[in-house]
Amino acid sequence: MKPETMKQPPILLIALTLCLLCLLCLLSLSASPAAASLIPESAEIPYQVNNSDRIAIGTVSDIQLHYDYTIFTITVEEWLYNPMPAETIKVRTENGKYVWTEDQPEFEENEEVLLMLKDLDLEDRLFKVSVEFPGKRPVSDRDAVIEELKVQGKWQEGNETGEDGAEGEAGEGDTGSVPESESTPFVGVVWVLTAVVGAVFVLLRRE
Repeated sequence: MKPETMKQPPILLIALTLCLLCLLCLLSLSASPAAASLIPESAEIPYQVNNSDRIAIGTVSDIQLHYDYTIFTITVEEWLYNPMPAETIKVRTENGKYVWTEDQPEFEENEEVLLMLKDLDLEDRLFKVSVEFPGKRPVSDRDAVIEELKVQGKWQEGNETGEDGAEGEAGEGDTGSVPESESTPFVGVVWVLTAVVGAVFVLLRRE
């Protein structure tokens, strides 16, 4: 009986080690940064204005951190381009608790920002920053942005009041995909753990 009982602890130890290795691999994959794909022109105001659906100045008033994305609430103080009647908007970035993407903008609560925006879901007032992190600019760039809007023929007196209302349709993206992306990593972990437990059970049965 003693030789048989001595064989089981090493098998269990190997199984636990496999579990830990699998979990570490999953975490390292989910937390690895995505490669940046920005072109040099993306840092320039003319390029940003030309590639934005809206431009607004506001203050970060709330931060909601999720598994692989974050939602920032922005209290709008002024619309510089294509205004909509909204006192607050939401901006989504692809950084979360366990996922970090290299080219995404970062925000702090109560921070004042000038944002180049792309529409995601107008009904939910959800946007992303166009041209990624370069599209988040200091408020001190306001005059330079207005000058470029005039050059491109996009400036309208009264833009900052927001009286023109929302224009256009929602662009790429959809908030319905948010729960899916949040749950997907957990599904992978469950399947890996199930496979490992099954393998352990088979090994123990053979012993």
